[in-house]
Amino acid sequence: MLYRVESDLLGEVEVPEDALYGAQTQRAIANFPLGRQRTVGSFPTLVRGLLLIKKAAALANARAGCLDARRAGAIVQAAEGLLQEPRPDQFPVHHLHGGGGTSANINADEVLANLGEELLGGRRGQYRQLHPNDHVNLNQSTNDVYPAACHIAVILSWRPAHAALARLSATLAERAAAYRDVPHLARTCLQDAVPVTWHDFLMGQAAFVDRRLEQMDRAVDRLHVVGLGGSIIGRPADVPPAYLAGIVPSLCLVTGDGGYAQAQNLVDAAQNADELAAVSSQADLLARGLVKIAKDFRLLASGPEAGLGEACLPAVQPGSTCMPGKVNPVIPEFLIQLCFRVMGNHAACVSGLDHGELDLNVWESSMVSAILESFELLEDGLGAFVDRCVRGLEVDAALNERHAGTLIPALAAASKALGYARVTEICRQAGGDRARTLHLLQEAGFQAGSSS
Repeated sequence: MLYRVESDLLGEVEVPEDALYGAQTQRAIANFPLGRQRTVGSFPTLVRGLLLIKKAAALANARAGCLDARRAGAIVQAAEGLLQEPRPDQFPVHHLHGGGGTSANINADEVLANLGEELLGGRRGQYRQLHPNDHVNLNQSTNDVYPAACHIAVILSWRPAHAALARLSATLAERAAAYRDVPHLARTCLQDAVPVTWHDFLMGQAAFVDRRLEQMDRAVDRLHVVGLGGSIIGRPADVPPAYLAGIVPSLCLVTGDGGYAQAQNLVDAAQNADELAAVSSQADLLARGLVKIAKDFRLLASGPEAGLGEACLPAVQPGSTCMPGKVNPVIPEFLIQLCFRVMGNHAACVSGLDHGELDLNVWESSMVSAILESFELLEDGLGAFVDRCVRGLEVDAALNERHAGTLIPALAAASKALGYARVTEICRQAGGDRARTLHLLQEAGFQAGSSS
């Protein structure tokens, strides 16, 4: 491999000749061994967030008179090129690098500086026309850029996960409509309770999904508030007033999303990452509820002969290497395990909130990567669950009818007609004998199957 030599504060660094990144990115590669871990480039929305901010900053700096049109144009053109044709290999830093996101920020600065340098007639690695710090990072700090990029990444990544969750709700509603009149014996404490319908049961699940979707939307939407313009620790004096006023409107322009707003307290934006943690908390609640839904499907389909057997899930693969004919509920089990990972990611995310100190929270890398991975897990798991399980859900109408007519539902109905105390006495007299219980109820004037 051929190398070029660049230099920084610590001296000279050999950088691969064809790399778009530079010396500080190369140091980060050496300092944070990647092994089999993920890079910043493996989170495309995070890279996109960085590039959009750099494009917005170039435009804001040009309008503020801080950057000449030639250099600003080169930065914008370089960013647009990468937004249209991503180069994840040029963002090779470990996603959990130290320094509060510094390596990710300078990685973006160097890549854009080298592309812009070439656009302006220079050579990669020279930085004579366009410098990573002096021009691409002008009036910015990692401390306001990286948290804002994390916010943008989460907003962008939530969209496909939102769609997957909405599909689950819609599919549950479709199956509910298909079995609107089929009875379903409700259970409490895993014991027989009262009859409802499959429509009732499935629409209860859909209502949970809808509520969590609404709450997640709200949490993600709050990430539109960003600390851009706060520079190092949120001091407005660190950037020109025109840039401070123009950077967020510029971000709205380049993202096509007018919802972005500058934090009212830029010091708070530097110190605290609780809004990221709030999104992770919503993902955790969602995952826990999805585990329940998947377990309910699994339990109701248990059998085929010695379980509940009230539901039938699509058979997608043989279930045993030694028991012919066995078919397991593998798709619900797949979703459950992915949700376990989401719960674990939340633990990692809130640790980032717990360990922030003084004037800057430097743990956003662990927080944002946890959230982005959780969204990936949810999107993939929900897609499989909807397409390979929920959509093909069938119920055994005859078995459900028989279960809905068992003793406990009859006793619940009898207590409304005869009173709880009287029915309790009948149960005591019958000593658990079903036939005698029904006979005594009939003698008392209640006929099973009626409500009077």
